[in-house]
Amino acid sequence: MNRPSAADLGSEIIATLIRSGVTQVVLSPGARSAPLSVAAARAAARQELQLQVRVDERSAAFTAVGVARVTGIPAAVMCTSGTATANFLPAVVEARYSGVPLVVITADRPPELRGSGASQTIDQVGMFDQYVVGSWDLPVEPEPGEIAGQVEVALALAARARGPVHINAPFRPPLVGETTLPVPELAPSHPNGPAALPEPLDLGQLPANGVFVVGDLDVWDEQSRREIEKRAADWGWPIIAEATSGLMAATTTIPAGNVLVDDRQQRALLRPDLVISIGPFGLHRGLLALVDEAERHIAVQLRPRTDPPDPLRTAERVLSRLPTGQVAVDPDWLQRWHNAATTKLQLTEPQAELAKVAHTIWQELSAQDLLVVAPSMSIRAVSACSGPGPQVVANRGANGIDGFVSTAWGAASAWTGGRTVALLGDLALLHDQNGLLVPDAEPRPDLTLVIADNNGGGIFGQLEMAASDYDDVFERVFGTAHDRDLAEVLRGARVPTVVAARPSELAQQLQEAVSGIRAIIVPVSR
Repeated sequence: MNRPSAADLGSEIIATLIRSGVTQVVLSPGARSAPLSVAAARAAARQELQLQVRVDERSAAFTAVGVARVTGIPAAVMCTSGTATANFLPAVVEARYSGVPLVVITADRPPELRGSGASQTIDQVGMFDQYVVGSWDLPVEPEPGEIAGQVEVALALAARARGPVHINAPFRPPLVGETTLPVPELAPSHPNGPAALPEPLDLGQLPANGVFVVGDLDVWDEQSRREIEKRAADWGWPIIAEATSGLMAATTTIPAGNVLVDDRQQRALLRPDLVISIGPFGLHRGLLALVDEAERHIAVQLRPRTDPPDPLRTAERVLSRLPTGQVAVDPDWLQRWHNAATTKLQLTEPQAELAKVAHTIWQELSAQDLLVVAPSMSIRAVSACSGPGPQVVANRGANGIDGFVSTAWGAASAWTGGRTVALLGDLALLHDQNGLLVPDAEPRPDLTLVIADNNGGGIFGQLEMAASDYDDVFERVFGTAHDRDLAEVLRGARVPTVVAARPSELAQQLQEAVSGIRAIIVPVSR
């Protein structure tokens, strides 16, 4: 019986991805992964999938994260063997903690070379097991249909469990050549179909003075957002919405509610008997305090294999669906919240510069547009916006700045609505400069990077280490001024760049038509 060649195995893996519903693949070049790369490139030429190529494996993986975050459909990322694989780890961690269906495929040396000191050979089997929802080490001499069967199982798990999977694919030379065996015919599968949900729990009689706290929801999950908005309206409960909830303009959402609950006196006056939190939350300390000070807390976890969204360990239970219940509505309760928010906004000091930047972007974008927001100060500034605005996504799993530019690029490439804008700080840009080092032949989405440049780590100025006791070390180990001209950095990556000195100039720049990648630098103080 003829054994499949490396080209046969690579072709079978790519064909199975396509048959299973994967439409987007990102790869980094390498020799050992040649069977995958050739098959993927030829499938892209036949318009069977969309392919993106990145020279940096970390950038490639975060590009795939951006794609899958926007679509909810598994996206694949592939690389060669050795330390190239280790560069996938930050994106795997983010996918695990934010429930993103990422398919990681690492090419490998055959089993007989493992542990032999062979070049570019490390122990890749199970290397991501702490974070993936499943992993497979494919056979190098499979039976007919064995590879396709294992890849299909992996794809189905990534979609159902909403998390990353790892497929390790060993290949023996020759690594290129014509395929000699037909790809096994299996029944088409659609692993990205919705999983069956349990019936919602009826909580019985609930207090009138409850609050919904809504954190990170999937941008494509319109059904959950509609359910939450309707439940809050029926119960007369206010919603405190974080930026990536998609509910900043919901019927009962409190404008700039995150700003309101930062006020200790207002929290005491508006203390709820019950908080129902939905999705990961906790960008603002005041919001965490509101949950901690409430009489009761129930959490709702919509992503099945992520950590329970209970950062204070206060939830009496964690549910997998939004519960039902009965409430004797008190219209004064919601009105008190709105009155307090109106008063708070009138008394609030003038907006800080970054807040003005976020507000300007919010005002200029529509509900069809996508705003990709970096962690730290950027996401907090957007959470203080209110009213109708764009769809918002962020890497809220591990909340790191790793790979942000690449995530934004991937999200923009997959977004099918209006335009895409990314708000980030100078450090997030510099940390992922390689996200802009994309070969000229590669497709470029329409993406505007708005970079708030405060020359270093501005977030630390709002934390405990900013106390005068640490003045002797603060700037060196926290502020970390880089003193780089970001316009020069961006020009080196061939990104058209302008500087907007004030919000009005930013608004004007955002109104201009976009073709490809561009950057707007907005100098802000810390």
